[in-house]
Amino acid sequence: MRLRFLLFCLLASALAWPTPCPAEQKIGFVNPQRVVNESKIGQVAQADLNRLGREKDRRIRERAVEINALKKDIASGKLSVTEQRMKEESLRIHYEQYDRLIEESNADLQREEARLIRFLMRKADKILKDLAVKNGFSLILTDPDSIGYIEKAADITDLVIRELDRLAYNR
Repeated sequence: MRLRFLLFCLLASALAWPTPCPAEQKIGFVNPQRVVNESKIGQVAQADLNRLGREKDRRIRERAVEINALKKDIASGKLSVTEQRMKEESLRIHYEQYDRLIEESNADLQREEARLIRFLMRKADKILKDLAVKNGFSLILTDPDSIGYIEKAADITDLVIRELDRLAYNR
């Protein structure tokens, strides 16, 4: 009984003992997609990405024209049975190539966009570090998918965009 009382007193005194509180930590957040969309360097890179997308679309449209020409030949009714079969087989192959071209184009554009974001965020990395030191941030997050909630005041994306634009403009 006495041992329990002694343990209780020790535990109570340990809980009541003043402990140093860590200083309030400041956390910031940067939205990489906004950096890409709103910074001057991001807009230039996106224009390049859009040109690539238009070129991919042009190739897809060309393939669609070929498919439509084959369909028109088949529907004309002027082909022999052998020619009809050959055109139908050619149409099937063209459809497969068309589908593959669309998938590859989409994958290429997604890869290029991811590369663009990585490039810009590498450029923004020094800015983020400087802003963190200047403004007393102990942590800056850049992955919006891993965050359940972030207070609007923690979003420092505008500061990063201004610094990126300033650096791009000063070149």
